[in-house]
Amino acid sequence: MRWALAAALTVPAAVGAGCGGATSNPATGVAPALTDASHLRLPLDRYLLTPHDADLVARAHRVLLRRCEQRFGITGPPEPPATAGPRTLNERRYGITDRALAATAGFRVSANGPVTVPKPTEPADPRTLDVLSGEGRRVVDGQPVPPGGCSGEAKRRLGAGAPAGADRFLAERLSRDSYFRAESDRRVQAAMRAWSICMQEHGFTYPTPLAAAADPRFRAGPVTPTEIATATTDIDCKARANLVGVWSTLEADLQRPAIATHRDALDTLLRANDAELRVVRGLDLR
Repeated sequence: MRWALAAALTVPAAVGAGCGGATSNPATGVAPALTDASHLRLPLDRYLLTPHDADLVARAHRVLLRRCEQRFGITGPPEPPATAGPRTLNERRYGITDRALAATAGFRVSANGPVTVPKPTEPADPRTLDVLSGEGRRVVDGQPVPPGGCSGEAKRRLGAGAPAGADRFLAERLSRDSYFRAESDRRVQAAMRAWSICMQEHGFTYPTPLAAAADPRFRAGPVTPTEIATATTDIDCKARANLVGVWSTLEADLQRPAIATHRDALDTLLRANDAELRVVRGLDLR
């Protein structure tokens, strides 16, 4: 879930239940106008890895995994090709907001098609499962298998120096909670209705921006003029309704008390994130 905003938006609202610390009716005044969410910062962002850092951490884990496998003469899969994705945490939190990109890519993160990852053509090494999981043979080709296998070793090395007991998904849960609580607020619902009316005035019928982005016509194949027209109108209507401004302001009001309630656990999480990034820097990943 670390950089995938789409996943965060498809988790049921019930997931956020029990997070605590957020008021049910934030006292938000007039929300500032906001059209582009790419540089938006919410209070909980401090405790979340950016998409770039999350990608580096994932790459570091693969590097450490491969180094362990190589001790056993096992060659793992090649590094997957880079894929396009949101550049910042909140770039697509409320749907698309980059009009220049929408004018060429519609609702997609890039006008280019998805990257195809070739399937392996060679049979899997029968030793791989034992070495990766550590649940089979204790010694493979004369080399002792580390506890938890190479997966366990890579995880321990990546987390070296991190405080014990960090709840690695706390900030994400609180962030989902604030998203869905704000979404159900009457002020966001009013802005959503204003957006939908604006879309209807231009010939597009959708109840929400996420419904527009999920239109099956825009899921695969080349970007069409219809998709571009729908996407750019979506952004224009968001601006007219100030949907992003209202929603993000309410979220910020919900996140601040949640941070105060979970301050110690979030500070522990922050130290854990910093420890992982120190390991990344030691591997000289860019």
